[in-house]
Amino acid sequence: MTALEIIGMILLLFLLLSLLRVGAIVDFGGELRVRLRVGPVKLTVLPRKEKKAQKKAAEAAGKTPEEKTKPKAAGGHRLPKLSFPELRELAGTVLGALKRTLRRTCRRTRIDPLEVGVIFAGDDPADTAQTYGYANAALWTLMPKLEELFYIPKPSVYLGMDFTKAETSAEGTAGVSLRVCDLFAILFTLAVPVGKWFLRWRRRRRSEAKAEPPAERAAVPKTNEPEKRTA
Repeated sequence: MTALEIIGMILLLFLLLSLLRVGAIVDFGGELRVRLRVGPVKLTVLPRKEKKAQKKAAEAAGKTPEEKTKPKAAGGHRLPKLSFPELRELAGTVLGALKRTLRRTCRRTRIDPLEVGVIFAGDDPADTAQTYGYANAALWTLMPKLEELFYIPKPSVYLGMDFTKAETSAEGTAGVSLRVCDLFAILFTLAVPVGKWFLRWRRRRRSEAKAEPPAERAAVPKTNEPEKRTA
């Protein structure tokens, strides 16, 4: 096998991998379930098998999982807390970078399945009916725009009311998938502007830390020890 044949096989493999679809499927309602999808393979991420085994063992022992598991002590590096203006600046940077890329990748992004049901309820029937009307208006306004942006083959969204219940409930399944090449295009588009924003943010934080005056040390008065009298 010559070097050109090896290079050709490697390029063909990368081409096939770039056309592979990856995504996630979320089931919500009674229990949150998250599955990752890589081509035809589906991997369950939540709930974890360890947690299921711990829950069964705790129920068998007559204890709740909260009583059985103790909270771990917080340690290690923590993510920096961002203020609201910083979060708004970061969101603007991300959205501005995604505008051009999303125009090309949105139509190749597949939202399937999309089966959602929401039952509005509450103590006040008038408030429940009003919320139901607002939700219907928002649904019929947003869904046509979403169907123009993304590929949604079989959308199924149901809204209803139940005046006998006290709380609103929702359940369903939603999944999104896109090609690996489109995913890398989005990541590469975000890498440069988000990296520049992070460098600016870090320089600003360092300059603010240097500009802060050092804390004044409180003067501790010296106490005179009583003289020892000799007899």
